[in-house]
Amino acid sequence: MGRWGWSGRELSKPGFAAGWRVDGLWMLGFWLAAVVLFSVGLGELPLRDWDEGIVAQVAREIWRSWSVSVGESHGGASGATPGSWTWLYPTLAGVPYLNKPTLVHWLMAQCFAIAGVNEWTARFPGAMLSALTVPMLYGIGRELFPKRTPAIFSALILLTLLPVVRHGRLAMLDGALLCFFLVMILCLLRSRRDLRWGLGVGIGFGLMYLTKGVVGVLLGAIAFLFIVWDTPRLLTSSYLWIGMLLGSAPVVGWYWAQWLRYGADFSVLI
Repeated sequence: MGRWGWSGRELSKPGFAAGWRVDGLWMLGFWLAAVVLFSVGLGELPLRDWDEGIVAQVAREIWRSWSVSVGESHGGASGATPGSWTWLYPTLAGVPYLNKPTLVHWLMAQCFAIAGVNEWTARFPGAMLSALTVPMLYGIGRELFPKRTPAIFSALILLTLLPVVRHGRLAMLDGALLCFFLVMILCLLRSRRDLRWGLGVGIGFGLMYLTKGVVGVLLGAIAFLFIVWDTPRLLTSSYLWIGMLLGSAPVVGWYWAQWLRYGADFSVLI
């Protein structure tokens, strides 16, 4: 089992299944509390300069490229033309945007398409992804500690931690990155009991990379070192490597498309 987590004897206890049902209720409660806290007043303040404004504008131009493609007219300045590939080659005020991959920007563009362009829709995807981190941290705590108390207090601290609440509610990439990192860690811990969870490790890694580029590699290195130290047998699991392949395929495809289009100019993103 490795140095942390549940032993086989604990897993075989009659009350184990009932305990997981209780954990499910705790996770649901934490998620609902986080959704309320992270969504209240999202649209009451204008977007901040620089960070929020840049992310939202890139998303807006992706949305406009979709809208123009289906013959809609929205007026105003546009970074998109009919039939453009802005969704794949993002722009900022019509200039190629080579700073970060655009997974979160795509999610914002979807919200724009559904509910219009405003502060609330710009911040909604990041806020909801940030809300997911609270029950996931509870799940991580349950994987690490036999008792429920550390997991509960860890989730409560994250739920009320000011930097997380503040940045998680903004139209930025931080909340999404934290969410995908915890997805990777939770799947990693559970894969020590069920190798099939190794699929989620690779997928979480891919989502991190599509959110904030090379930062995903640095966070993925943490997971790799943990595997080497704690459960090296996972390195021989086909589920882990299949997950890495699934998670990396869209990353490689997206970066390859950027390189083909922009060539050496794309090195600023890499």
